[in-house]
Amino acid sequence: MSTMKKGAFLTILGATCWGLSGVLGEYLLNVSKIDSKWVISTRLFYAGLVLLIILFVKDKAAVFEVFKSKKDTLRLINFSFFGLLICQGTYFLAIKHTNAGMATVIQFTGPVMIMIYYCVINKRFPMLREVIAIIASLCGVILMATHLDFSTLTISTLGLFWGVLSAIGLASYNISSIRLTKKYGVIPIIAWGLFISGTVIYFGTGSFYIPDNFGIIDFLCMSGVVLIGTIISFSVYLEGIKLIGAVTGSIIGCFEPIAAIIFSFLLLGTTFSLLDLVGAAFILSAVVILSRR
Repeated sequence: MSTMKKGAFLTILGATCWGLSGVLGEYLLNVSKIDSKWVISTRLFYAGLVLLIILFVKDKAAVFEVFKSKKDTLRLINFSFFGLLICQGTYFLAIKHTNAGMATVIQFTGPVMIMIYYCVINKRFPMLREVIAIIASLCGVILMATHLDFSTLTISTLGLFWGVLSAIGLASYNISSIRLTKKYGVIPIIAWGLFISGTVIYFGTGSFYIPDNFGIIDFLCMSGVVLIGTIISFSVYLEGIKLIGAVTGSIIGCFEPIAAIIFSFLLLGTTFSLLDLVGAAFILSAVVILSRR
């Protein structure tokens, strides 16, 4: 297998794992009715813990490197709570009030928010392709939220709110992580970000218990969210990015919401209207446009 094909395969596999994770989370939240705080805090805490253990076994010294700098420690705390926690926590809340496919698509308006942020801080107007991306993204959200009937929303107000907040978290997550990941690598920063935010809300919400209605299927779903949706997904996706580059990888990463829609339909029987799919296509096209150079 050529380097390009291998990179593309790994990137698609990572995006597919993220899409599947959302559907597993949807099952826990909307079918088994597991408390959302428990799902979110358990996912963050154990995913971070497992990643840190793996890193510690591979290179003990590198694991604690970030804490040698007070500034970087503060940046890590900021990334943990105002980036990763908002992004991951509100995403699962969006799933709870909509479904995995719709929540993932709405979250993909995040790259447009990143572009707007850099236009503001660099004091420049958006380029033509950026304007097109903004319009496409807005059209997609409007289509999915209203189905062109502007007298009512076709998704819950809470679902739309958490979905948009998840996109803001995605933008914050990407922006606040850049300096840290360039200096220390992606996996160590994500591992600490997950563990720090996860530890606070895991013990802060008293989530160190097993829910009363927690069965074997729920255990498998939760394990899938932690192992497949976090550890494996980040590992294979980042390996793919290393082989094919960030631009191509970010375009292929658009397969995540498509995978979430497919898994939602196959595993949970969730149906999507034509306007939902057209709206999703608008949002994904905006990401592709922004990824072009």
